[in-house]
This record gives sequence, structure tokens and C-alpha cells, in this order.
Amino acid sequence: MAARFAVSGGSVSDVGPLPASEAGKKGSSSRAKARAPRSGTIARSRKKTETTVRRTSEILRQILADNPQETILVDQIVKALGATSFGTSLMVFSIPEVIPIPVPGLSVVVAIPTGLISAQMMLGSGEIRLPKAMLERGIPRKAFATAVKAILPFLEKAEKGVRPRWHWASTKTAKRFLGLFIFLLAGIIALPIPMTNMPPAIAIFIIALGLVEKDGVLITLGILLGLASIALIGGAFLGLFSIFGA
Repeated sequence: MAARFAVSGGSVSDVGPLPASEAGKKGSSSRAKARAPRSGTIARSRKKTETTVRRTSEILRQILADNPQETILVDQIVKALGATSFGTSLMVFSIPEVIPIPVPGLSVVVAIPTGLISAQMMLGSGEIRLPKAMLERGIPRKAFATAVKAILPFLEKAEKGVRPRWHWASTKTAKRFLGLFIFLLAGIIALPIPMTNMPPAIAIFIIALGLVEKDGVLITLGILLGLASIALIGGAFLGLFSIFGA
């Protein structure tokens, strides 16, 4: 039982026990104060976790801001994206072909990293690994910046509209299938045929955005566009063979 004390003329005297209700209130208040910092800490921790999540559009702006030099190395892009960011990396490397830029050899710089990243995703790898020779390849900053600035308005609008749905489309098993499919699309981009790079690159971009945002509807849309691209290019090849064969 808690006791009460009174101070009189510098001395302390016992004036009896505290009523049970008052003692209970003080005890509850003390326990509440003890718990308060813990709740505040959890809230701050959750807020900090939420603020560390960065959208792809923000990362792209940061890459341009951090690399004012004339050439941006593939290694610099990969480091900015993160070694485990398969979806973001596929999206970023497809951008130069989504926005057609007349730069000789650019399709190789796009197709090889895309092919390697998608192959590693197909094999279930947890980290992106590119050969040193590929990491040392450069992309003209002017061309890259032009493509990024052209795609940013669409990307920022898309990021506001997408949301996690159809979770089965972004499971580990589904990602392996998507890795194989994107690998095939990267092979088409590598073909030295004019006007065939953009459709598969757009398909990769949409699938990758869906992977980043865990949006199965977007992933499905990208797959359908990719299948249409394969059918279109396959039909063009058959037409050429029939013409020259005749």
C-alpha cells in the first residue's frame, strides 16, 4: 500500500496511506509513461522505413544528378540501382530503346545487360552480376538523359496509378518464367533489324515496372505486348523469306 507524506518546516511526516484508487491511478500513469517512448520509437522506425523506399523515377533523376560527365558507365548505373534490384535494372536498361535514340551500338549496351540480368532472374539468382567488360561499357550521357527525361512524365504518372495486385504474377516461380521471356525479348532487341527494337523494349519496360510495383495486371499487359512483338517480327521474317524464296 502506498503512503502519503507531508512536508512541514523542513521535516517530513507520515500522513497515512494513499487511497487505493489514487495509488492505482499513479501506478497506471507511471506504466503509461514507461510505454510511451516505446510506441514513439516504433512509429519513428516505421516512418523511417517508409521514407527509405524510393521510386524508379527518383533513382533516374539521381543518376543524372550524380553523373554530369559525358559518359555514364554501366557500372555506375548498376551501383545506383542496387545489386538486387532486378525489376528496376531491367526497366532502366530498356529505356534507351523505348525512346528511339540514333546512337550507334546502343542496342548492344541495352540488350547484353538485359539478357544477362533476365538470365540470372530465370535461374533464381538473388544478386545481379555483370562481367567487368560489360560494367566498363559507357552510355553517352546526353542520349541517356534525353531518353530518361522523355520517359519520366509517363513513369511518374504510372507510379501513381499502379498498385500491388494479382500477386501470383510476381512470385518466385513466375519471376523465373518472366526471366526466360525477357531473355527472348532481349535477343530480339539485339537483332540488327531496323524498327524492331522498340516493341520488345516497351514490353520489357512494362513487365519490369510491374515487377517493381508488384502489379500483376501490368506484368500481364507487358507479356501480351511482348507476344505481339514476337508475332509481328516473326511474321516479318516469314514475309521476307517468302519474297526472296520466290
